Amino acid sequence: MQITGNHQMARIVRHNDESVREGYIRNGGKEVKLFTSALKAFQCNNRIVMAQRKHLDDFLRGRIIGRLEYGRTQLEVSEELGIAQSVISRLWQRFQDDGNVSRCYSTGRP
Repeated sequence: MQITGNHQMARIVRHNDESVREGYIRNGGKEVKLFTSALKAFQCNNRIVMAQRKHLDDFLRGRIIGRLEYGRTQLEVSEELGIAQSVISRLWQRFQDDGNVSRCYSTGRP
């Protein structure tokens, strides 16, 4: 992975092998901790690992809403669960608008 600022090289130097929820890169002489959303954009084995799209199940949606109602910030929940903050934000907004977090199932056809 290349960081364009100051034209320095950075790469993943270590990560926890459980689910790769966090990792560390070395930039210059300093290690920087990264979470899932940032790790997905890094280069691994000479190819870019693209973020995979997957739907949240009902239980996970409930956990997210519960943590937000408890007073956690969207960023904290995002980092704890390894889910993009934008996904957390959309889910929270939908919950506040209509009190519903279930997916609307459709066939994808009109």
